[in-house]
Amino acid sequence: MGKYDRYISFKNANWESQSSGVMDGLKPHIEAADSPFWVYFMRQRELAHQRGLDDLRVLHNFLPTLRELLEELDDQPTLALLEQLEESCM
Repeated sequence: MGKYDRYISFKNANWESQSSGVMDGLKPHIEAADSPFWVYFMRQRELAHQRGLDDLRVLHNFLPTLRELLEELDDQPTLALLEQLEESCM
């Protein structure tokens, strides 16, 4: 797969920083490994990165599941970051 900029319409949306913020918010949950989903999520992220895809794409692919888990975990700060990312970049 060749490298291309599919985010041209997000030029001023700061999607890389927003994606990074969401991933930082997910980190404690991933490290706690309270759900088998996190192992699967990280494996899929690794595969996506190997294919040249970024975290925005990964987060978009798992948006409903992430939203549900963050609600169950009552992680309002990370949920707010995810929703902001969705509204501005997805």
